[in-house]
Amino acid sequence: MTVEIFKHILKENNIPNDARLMSNSGWECNATDMDGVYYHRKTNTIVFTQGFGNLDYEDSNEWEKLYQAGV
Repeated sequence: MTVEIFKHILKENNIPNDARLMSNSGWECNATDMDGVYYHRKTNTIVFTQGFGNLDYEDSNEWEKLYQAGV
């Protein structure tokens, strides 16, 4: 999914700006909070993370931390 498609879905369905984003990838028992956002410029990819200290992204020079809850 692209940001353009996501923005269209939100606008088309009148989703309020304060709607909570959660994730259910199938590994969890239920939906869980997404508390981090990382961006990779070379691949133009955004990743939402669950749980603080996601070392796959934090230890990489290629991923930029855009947001972390509680910080």
